[in-house]
Amino acid sequence: MNKNKIVGLAVLFCSYTLFAEIGTLYDNSKPPTLSLPDAYQRATIALGTATNQFHCISAKIDTRFSSNGEWYFTFYSTNSQPKWVTVEFSGKTHVENMEPLR
Repeated sequence: MNKNKIVGLAVLFCSYTLFAEIGTLYDNSKPPTLSLPDAYQRATIALGTATNQFHCISAKIDTRFSSNGEWYFTFYSTNSQPKWVTVEFSGKTHVENMEPLR
């Protein structure tokens, strides 16, 4: 393969990866089917006893786990690794540790 073909394929691959990461955007004209207070309550329940160590620094609507949308919370602590908690509008929760920056 010549150099131009390799560069072209690399650009195409990077473009595809970028657009795949973006995914479906939430339609902001529709109100969420799960209220913020209810989602926050579910997020703190998902954290369990760790809730005493963490404080929420952000909440937004995302489409990472569900194309219908979900609440996406970021929790921080001074003593442990930060966590992301997503609460799908159906009520299903996901808790993940944030990876430290390198």
